[in-house]
Amino acid sequence: SSPVDDSIHILSVDEKNKLGARIIKAEMMGNMELAEQLKAQLDKANKFEDNIMQISSKKSGVEASTYEEKERVRYFHDDDILSLNDLVKNEKMGTAENQNKHFMKMTSKFMGKTDGDYYTLDDMFVSRAAERECFGEEEENQRKKAIAEHRSLAALMEKCLYCFDSSQFPKHLIVAIGVKVYLCLPNLRSLTEGHCLIVPLQHYRAATLLDEDIWEEIQMFRKSLVKMFEDKGLDCIFLETNMSMKKQYHMVYECIPLPKEVGDMAPIYFKKAIMETDEEWSMNKKLIDLSSKDIRKSVPRGLPYFSVNFGLQGGFAHVIEDQRKFPYYFGKEIIGGMLDVEPRLWRKGIRESFEDQRKKVLQFAQWWKPFDFTKSKTC
Repeated sequence: SSPVDDSIHILSVDEKNKLGARIIKAEMMGNMELAEQLKAQLDKANKFEDNIMQISSKKSGVEASTYEEKERVRYFHDDDILSLNDLVKNEKMGTAENQNKHFMKMTSKFMGKTDGDYYTLDDMFVSRAAERECFGEEEENQRKKAIAEHRSLAALMEKCLYCFDSSQFPKHLIVAIGVKVYLCLPNLRSLTEGHCLIVPLQHYRAATLLDEDIWEEIQMFRKSLVKMFEDKGLDCIFLETNMSMKKQYHMVYECIPLPKEVGDMAPIYFKKAIMETDEEWSMNKKLIDLSSKDIRKSVPRGLPYFSVNFGLQGGFAHVIEDQRKFPYYFGKEIIGGMLDVEPRLWRKGIRESFEDQRKKVLQFAQWWKPFDFTKSKTC
């Protein structure tokens, strides 16, 4: 057990997830003293971050100036603290009304200088005051949106089933923890024996939004699972359903093992089902082939989609045009039909007792042990 860092500072999402992983590992090893110390450190960091947010929300933007000693040192007051990613994010958060206000503010600077005799000193003072008011209103809107987004995401992560900081997170279902990805079993009855989930530690919504290192680690888990199931004479299918982008659900990459004879027929079943689903006339290509490139290079960021991969081979993707007509259990329904299992198993799921879940985790852990690559990594 490594020593606990008692210094208090704002933790990044990555740091929080790593600290959460250490807490879970300590609990799994039975070191409850270290786990409690790490939890206390995480709580202090979260409270410190909340205090900083409250203090910063009370400050006005007047303190930061674009001029120093009558010389312009920056174009906007927050140029020194905003990164390129922040600027892109602010641009996406802006509305058409905000853009119109910004355009009018810029054009007013030039219009005011060409009015000639009709532009009086009073007009100048009024226009300058209006400019300051417009700028202050825009800045206040941006600040409120940022705070609202932060609070919304924090509330979502608190109840998320797949975030380490969540009070709802079922720790007893974890099988292996990597650097930025972990492997666990579903908290409902498995669709087939060996049904498991590959999940990013950070709260990402879709594979199309993942960083390269996270995607590569998911592929390492995928390769190990394929080898594990091949050793048992089984095929496996990988599913991802990305819907309701506004609700920001945690991304889950499902792995469902199948008998060889069923796995061989799976591409035909999925292709037919995808071609018959959603809108008759769609704006996007109905069936996207993933044999030559992965989902991140096939579907634009931000669009809802369904994807399926067959073992280490290619697969199919489908951009969801109308989410009201596309069931969230689409992939499981196809597999359920091939295996002839009862609909309630893939439609809503069947709850399991803690003892049943513990037994299936122990069994899966025995299967996984010879193929566990995470033991050779510093996690």
